[in-house]
Amino acid sequence: MKLPKSAEGPEKKDYWVALIFAIVVLIAYVRTLAPDVLYGDSAEFQTLAYTLGVTHSTGYPTYLFLGRLIGFLPIHTPAWRISLLSAICAAITVAGVYLLARYFTRSRVGALLGGVALGISYTFWSQAVIAEVYTPGMAFLVLVMLLLFHWQTDPAQRNRSLLSAALLAGIGFGVHASVWLVAPPAIALVLWTLWWKRASRSEWLRALSAGFIGAVLGLTIFLIAFLITDNLNPPTSFIRTTMKPSRVFWNLQPADFDSPFKHLKMTVFSVQWGNRLFPNDADFSVKKEWEDFYERLKTIEFSPVVLLFAGLGVLVMIVTRPARGAFFPLTFLISLFIILNYRVWEKYVFYLSLYIPVAVAVGTGIGFVFDSVRRYLEPIPDRAYQLLYLPVLLFFLTMILQPTAAIRWQAIRNGVADFVKEDYPFPVENLNEPRFVAQMRLAGLEDNTVFVLDFRTMYSTAYLAYVEKGMTNTLFFEAMPYGNHGTVAPTLIAELQGYVQEGRPVFTDQRYPGLDEKFRLLPVASDLYKLSLKE
Repeated sequence: MKLPKSAEGPEKKDYWVALIFAIVVLIAYVRTLAPDVLYGDSAEFQTLAYTLGVTHSTGYPTYLFLGRLIGFLPIHTPAWRISLLSAICAAITVAGVYLLARYFTRSRVGALLGGVALGISYTFWSQAVIAEVYTPGMAFLVLVMLLLFHWQTDPAQRNRSLLSAALLAGIGFGVHASVWLVAPPAIALVLWTLWWKRASRSEWLRALSAGFIGAVLGLTIFLIAFLITDNLNPPTSFIRTTMKPSRVFWNLQPADFDSPFKHLKMTVFSVQWGNRLFPNDADFSVKKEWEDFYERLKTIEFSPVVLLFAGLGVLVMIVTRPARGAFFPLTFLISLFIILNYRVWEKYVFYLSLYIPVAVAVGTGIGFVFDSVRRYLEPIPDRAYQLLYLPVLLFFLTMILQPTAAIRWQAIRNGVADFVKEDYPFPVENLNEPRFVAQMRLAGLEDNTVFVLDFRTMYSTAYLAYVEKGMTNTLFFEAMPYGNHGTVAPTLIAELQGYVQEGRPVFTDQRYPGLDEKFRLLPVASDLYKLSLKE
């Protein structure tokens, strides 16, 4: 069968469609947005977006500055505004998927359905309504891809698009490191396009220079942003709450904290989590990781039928636009290889960047069917053939929406994403719990208190203390960070001894191993124990 003619790319009308699509999606996400402070990483971002400082690896300085900008909005709580950034970036991402699919199909309906498939998928929606880096990272990815394709349609005249793509990729490293997984396929696309179009030497030089300059400028901006957050170094900085006080867990010495560039190295290259990439664990199996990923992909994120059309879409992309079409499978495979070999407990969120090429392929596959139907129905007179599109449209709407539509609609009606099962950052059963816990802990305490807490609740308490109450002399320490040796770090214990000797009140939320050796733990109000020195 002869393939329908592929689209050259988005038209002016498509950007209006994308804008309306983004607004509709944004309304749904805002309706189900986390209403207040959260737990874990989300609370860390909600805190550090205002205090500024280095977060856990990889520091995320670009994300923090974006959060700080949106934090100036005079609406709702400061914590809510940081979650709003995720919703905005999620809307940008689904609109970007629509525009990317339009490079492969003339069917706007098909391209839209690709965006819808991503927008209603479980993990994507769950991350769109909390303060996290994943949907902002995906927004940067789709913008980089769109700029690359824009350049590819006319590389001789649009080197500014290539420069902008590389610039965004460089800056995007400070949003999420997965943005740079697009670099190998992007470079391959640029080189292949220049060779295929038989570009002159000067065209090669201008294009490669544009890409190189953009990447260097982007990484420079990332570096400057990191150095600013590191220089501010508030007590809420992850360097001060975790890395320095528990440094013995990672064989770090006091001298390793002397320079901001040493902070950059330990953060970007993740001295805490670096051994989780390509781990040597005897029980780790890439095959098992792949099986778990594929099972999640077809049962939780997308249905098998939707994935079938994604497979069709990949074939259409490669056949109709070989260089551009190969970009997405290559992006998918490179990212998948890295992520499969990364062992962390919340691994499911790292798969999100893989869903961009999947969604574009879904839109292309469905668009192929619509284009094919149109070619065979167009000979019908009086444009009556358009009515025959309805059964096809209803089929695809049912295929994409039916598995989750009722659940998502119920969440919109309830005003909370109550379908989310992972309550570590977002306790959907009790949305006020993080604030309640923080308020109980801070009630009646002076602004020189020292807390030793579990990471899940540490930053929600720090948020309330620093951002809302202005308790800037209160200190927070993570009791048992990842990499611990089954006890509180001796370096942290020594630091706590000094605070007790100074007369500062020191509290912990649990009887952590190692504390009983040096301190008496007296239960007090809420869930806290007060530490005093043993004689």
